Amino acid sequence: MKRLFLKIYCFLYCTCLFAQSKYYEKILPLWADVQDIQSILALPDSSFLLVGNYTYVEPVKWFAHTTKITKHTDIVWQTLFNNAGESLLFDIIQGNFGHYATTGTLAEDYIGNSINAMCSYFINNVGLLQNLSNYGVVTSDSRAYSITRTSDGGYLSVGYLVNGGYSHYTLYAVKLGTDGSKQWEKIYPIFDSHCTFREVITAPDGGYYLTGSVNMNWNDFPLDQGNILLMKIDAIGNVLWSKVHNVGSMDQGLNFSRTADGGFIVGCVSALSNSQIFRPYILKADSVGNFMWGRQYFTNGGRGDNSGVRQLNDGGYIICGSYGAVNTTGTSIQTQIEMYLLRTDATGTPLWYRIYGNPINNFGGYAHDYAYDFTPTLDGGYMIVGRKDSMLSASEGYAYAWLVKTNCMGLLTVPQASFTLVPPASGSNAYTLINQSQYAYPDSIDGGHYIVNWGDGSAPFLCGQGFAPCTQDNLLHTYQAPGIYPVTLQAIVCNDTSTLTRAVCLGVEPNPQAQYTYNDFGGAVQFTNLSQNAYFAQGGYCVWDFGDGSPTTTQINPTHTFTENGNYPVTLTVVVCQDTSVYMQFVQVQTVGVSPPFFEGGQGGEQVVVYPNPAQNLLHFTLQNTLTPPAGWSVSLFTPAGQRVLHSVVSPVGTPTTAGVGTPATASVEIGHLPVGIYFYTVQSGGVVLARGKVAVVR
Repeated sequence: MKRLFLKIYCFLYCTCLFAQSKYYEKILPLWADVQDIQSILALPDSSFLLVGNYTYVEPVKWFAHTTKITKHTDIVWQTLFNNAGESLLFDIIQGNFGHYATTGTLAEDYIGNSINAMCSYFINNVGLLQNLSNYGVVTSDSRAYSITRTSDGGYLSVGYLVNGGYSHYTLYAVKLGTDGSKQWEKIYPIFDSHCTFREVITAPDGGYYLTGSVNMNWNDFPLDQGNILLMKIDAIGNVLWSKVHNVGSMDQGLNFSRTADGGFIVGCVSALSNSQIFRPYILKADSVGNFMWGRQYFTNGGRGDNSGVRQLNDGGYIICGSYGAVNTTGTSIQTQIEMYLLRTDATGTPLWYRIYGNPINNFGGYAHDYAYDFTPTLDGGYMIVGRKDSMLSASEGYAYAWLVKTNCMGLLTVPQASFTLVPPASGSNAYTLINQSQYAYPDSIDGGHYIVNWGDGSAPFLCGQGFAPCTQDNLLHTYQAPGIYPVTLQAIVCNDTSTLTRAVCLGVEPNPQAQYTYNDFGGAVQFTNLSQNAYFAQGGYCVWDFGDGSPTTTQINPTHTFTENGNYPVTLTVVVCQDTSVYMQFVQVQTVGVSPPFFEGGQGGEQVVVYPNPAQNLLHFTLQNTLTPPAGWSVSLFTPAGQRVLHSVVSPVGTPTTAGVGTPATASVEIGHLPVGIYFYTVQSGGVVLARGKVAVVR
C-alpha cells in the first residue's frame, strides 16, 4: 500500500448558507471553478455525507472532497484532499468501525502524469482523515466506481483496469482489509472490448453481486456496441455466474439494487435502433441475473442517463437521472440537460416524472443540470445530487455542486390549507366550507388528502389519496345546536401536514376585545396577547402588524425584532367568525444594540463567536485565538424571563491556534426543537463564563 503526504483542509462551517426550507434546489459552494457531487449517504440524524470533486480553470487538476451537511444544507464540516497529484472520488459508504469509506482514483504526481491507481480515503465522523489506501496494479491505470463492506470487516472496491496486459479496459476488483491494505485482486478478462464494473452489493452468503458494462466499443460509429452485465462472485472473487444482456446498439449498466422478490433492478442507458442517442433504461432480472423485462424512457427526441433506481414499498420504482431535448442545428447536436425523477408502477410503466433546474441560465445561454446519485430521506422524500453547469459564453463556463430535495411526489412544495366559511341563509343551520388549499394534489398518483373536522363531534370528512375521490371544493355541513365550533381543515401530502382552524358561531355573538402588552429586550419585543372573547381554541385568530414594514404574523404571542429604535404603531386584529376587534398602540423601542442588565458582562469578552444569528436548527460556538481549547463547554439558553430551556455539555473540535495556524475550536447545539423567539445564551468552561449574548430562533 502506497503512502502519500497530503494537504488536507478540514473546515468546520457555522454559517447558514441558504434560506432554510424543507424542499429546495441549491448550489453548494466549494470555492472552485468546477465542482460536483458524485455520491450521497443519508445518515440516521437526517444529515447527509457527500463525496465529489472540484478543480480550477488553471490548472485543470482535480481534487476530491467530502462534506457533511444538515438536511437544510448547512455545512457541518468539509474536507478537501489537496495533494501533489490528482484525485477523484465516486462513492462513499458507512465503514465498519464508525468511520466512512470512499473510493476513486489517485495519481501521485500530477506534473509527471504518473499512473492513476484505485484509492480509498477513510475519514472519521468529523471529516478528519484516518487512513489513505492507494492500491491497484503498479504499472497500470485503474479506477474504482463503487465500494462495499465485507463480512470480515474489510471492503471490496470495483471498477476497471487499463493496460494490465490487456488491450482494453478490464473488469477489476480489489479486496481490502480493515485497515485498507490490499488483500487480493481479481482481473476478469472474459469479455471483448472495454469493460467496467459500476456498482457492487454484498450478497447474504458473503459473496458479491456486480453490475457494469462489457463489450463496449466506441470506434465503429454509427454502430457503437455495449452490453449490460450482471455477475456474482464468491467471497474470494471467483465467478459463480455472469449474465450479459443486449437490449440495443449501445447498452451500459450503471447502477442496481435488490428487489423484494430476490432479483435485481438495473439502472441502464441504451441507444436503441443504432440511434447513437442514449436514453434511460431499466432492466428487471431474477435472482440469478436472467432477463425478465426492460423499459426505456424519454424516447421522443431526447437523450439522457440513469443515476439510480430503487424499488418502493408498493412494488413500483423511483428512477433518477439527467435528460435533455436534442436540437439539431446543421451538423451539430445541442442538448439542454435537466435532472429528472421518474416514478413507475411494478411493471416499469411511468406514473409521473419531474424535471429540476433551468436549461437557460442567467446569461441567456445553455445551463445543464446533471444528476449523479440520489437517496431516500427520512421524511419520505428524496435528495438528488450532481452538478449544475452555467455557460457564461460560448467558451467560458462554470459548474457547481448541485442538490435537489423533494417530497415523496418529487415536488418542492408543501401543502397550504386554506378555506372560507359561508354562513347559512336565514332559517338554516347549514354552513358551506369552500376549500381553497394549494399544493395538496388529492387526485394524483401518490397525492395528498384532506381531513375536515366540523368541531361538533360528527364524523370527519375525508377525501383524496387512500379515500374517496375529492369531487367538489364546496362542502355543506348542518349544525344541530347553537354554539361556537372549531372547523379544522388538514391538507396532507407525503409527511407534510398544513392545518387551518376557523370558528363557526351559530346563534352566538362572540364580541372579541383585542388587547396586548409588551416587553423590550434589546430590540427584541415580546408581545403578550391579553384579548378577551378571542376563542383561539375554537378557531378565533389574530393578525399582528408590527408597523415597520415587516410581514404580518398570526402567532398568538409573537416575539418581533426591530432593527432601529423608534415608535412603531403595532396593530393587533382579533377575528372570531364575522366579529372583528382592532387594537393599536405605539410601541417604543429604545434598546436596539443594548444588552439587558440580566445578561450584561461576561469574563470572556469576544472570545466566542456565535452563529448563525438568526438561527434555525443548529447554533455554532467558535472559540477564537486560544492556544489551548477547553476540553468541555457548558452552553445554556434562557428565555427573556430568565427560564433555562436548554443546557448542553459539548466538546469543541479544533486544534490550537497561533499566528494563523490551526483551526478554531467549534461546537454545535441543536435548537430545532425550541419555539420561535429571542433567547439569551451563556457559554462556560470550568466555571469561567466565556461569553453571554442574545440569539433569535426563526423558522
